Amino acid sequence: MTSVRPQCALSRLIVDARATKRRASSSSRAAAADGAADATTTYVPGNATLREAHEYGAEHEYSSFDALQPHRVHFPNANYDYDVKTKVATPARYRVKLPKGYDGNRKEPYDALICVPGEAGFGPREGKVSLTSSVAKKKWNDAKDVILVELAFNTPTWLNDSASMNHESYLLKVVLPHFLAAHNVGKMSLLGFGSGAYGALSLLMRRPTAFHAVIAADVPILGGFKMIERAWGREDLEREANWGSWNEAFPQDDDWTPYDVTTIARDAWVRDHLNATELSRIALIPGSKTANELGDFARQLEAAGVAHDVIEGFESVDIHHEGEWIDAALGWLAPRLA
Repeated sequence: MTSVRPQCALSRLIVDARATKRRASSSSRAAAADGAADATTTYVPGNATLREAHEYGAEHEYSSFDALQPHRVHFPNANYDYDVKTKVATPARYRVKLPKGYDGNRKEPYDALICVPGEAGFGPREGKVSLTSSVAKKKWNDAKDVILVELAFNTPTWLNDSASMNHESYLLKVVLPHFLAAHNVGKMSLLGFGSGAYGALSLLMRRPTAFHAVIAADVPILGGFKMIERAWGREDLEREANWGSWNEAFPQDDDWTPYDVTTIARDAWVRDHLNATELSRIALIPGSKTANELGDFARQLEAAGVAHDVIEGFESVDIHHEGEWIDAALGWLAPRLA
């Protein structure tokens, strides 16, 4: 005889509660999935992904952003009140300078120029203006209908992820989707100097379908070919090279490998994408700190068959946030705009 234990009231309550919880959990997952789809569709920061092209159709209307003030500082997914002179807790923030007559609903999207400073913050030091301000005061963005974007990182701007900071993933998964959702943007190009230029150069070469062109001035390539032959070491420090934030950005050699442009340049997929346009997508501007390194790198690009231009005449110039090198950079970029 099989005995059946009668189910007590408490047991029934537990069973009913578990069933209810399972139904609620399923509903929550379904709702979350729907919500995630909606978030991706509407480009909510943190959920959107960069696409190969950033051309928005008629279904995207951002009229509420038409009144966006120039140089307004944005803090995606953060509710902090920062002073621009303080070290910020969030990995990155950005500010925007719109061209005159900007129309968020214009059929033809605007080109964007992303400015990457060579140090933490927006860059003003010792009375210097920021990189965006240097470009904006030339009225170039008004004449060319270009949106200017300036990034500010909370540590030197190498754009790398590390155990303690997620600069690049935060830029790609939070900052840029936030910017793209708020503005009518087509092609995105990059402008930088110093360590910021290296980050910009590496970013374009590793993601040639997301970014259009890069102007990299006084770039610390870190010894050019030497990174291919051996690990970076003490002898490099003794060379009095000009990359003061190396140890902060890449504490171990393995941290550096994915960002090494001397290696990336030899990748066939990268080369094919960089050579797919009639005009070259890389411009190098040698400055007083890195003329020899950039010379090595330019020769390597030539050997690898990667199209590039070298803008000469600034080899003895201490390149920083402003100067004639910016005019040369903007002149190179102008014919590459949509």
